[in-house]
Amino acid sequence: MATDDLALRQAVIDAATLLVQRGVISLSRHGNFSVRVPNSDTVLLTATSSFDNLRPENLALLDLEGRLLAGTIDPTSAEIIQMHAVVYKHRPEVGAVVHTHSPYATGFALAGRSLDCSYEALVRFDMTDGVPLARYGPRGSPEAVRNIAEALTSARQIKAVLLENHGVLAFGPNPTAAARANLVLEEAAQMAIYAETLGGAKLIPPELRKATLERRDEFTRAGTRRA
Repeated sequence: MATDDLALRQAVIDAATLLVQRGVISLSRHGNFSVRVPNSDTVLLTATSSFDNLRPENLALLDLEGRLLAGTIDPTSAEIIQMHAVVYKHRPEVGAVVHTHSPYATGFALAGRSLDCSYEALVRFDMTDGVPLARYGPRGSPEAVRNIAEALTSARQIKAVLLENHGVLAFGPNPTAAARANLVLEEAAQMAIYAETLGGAKLIPPELRKATLERRDEFTRAGTRRA
């Protein structure tokens, strides 16, 4: 196994472990994670459907049409290959995709509800268009993939899609960023559910989302302060 290839595999394992450690996936620890092999139309995908005990050899190499190029993959993971591939096809900047059943976010998916931009963390993580809902289709089916594609093209400033009656897809430039998108989404969904008991979450107006990003970027440019 080449050094670069091993580093990609370890990055996926580390990101999946982060999600497990933060407690934002379902009790079964079900999930799958993929990473794009740089400068190619191939991905490494976790070949089992659980984030428990992942090892570098547990990732299979596939192309974006779903052809297995190296390794093995179990039937449950083979079902969802195109769920991942459709993100890479529609978002060329994406370097990693994660699918989980994060409980609070999946609650929105089961209710058939998108997640609006009412939580500042969504803004600061460049998810100013909230999180759209992909309508239900059987797991990994052409219908499900078409619905995901529709959700991906419905808004530009998103880093996740809710899968109706199913779960979550989150994505980013690398595995850590994809995992953090899942974390931010889960936290936003949790806060929104709490807000329901008080009459519902209040949207952040578009002009204030812009102001929030500008303030974040201003402090980022200034860098770390030291006495």
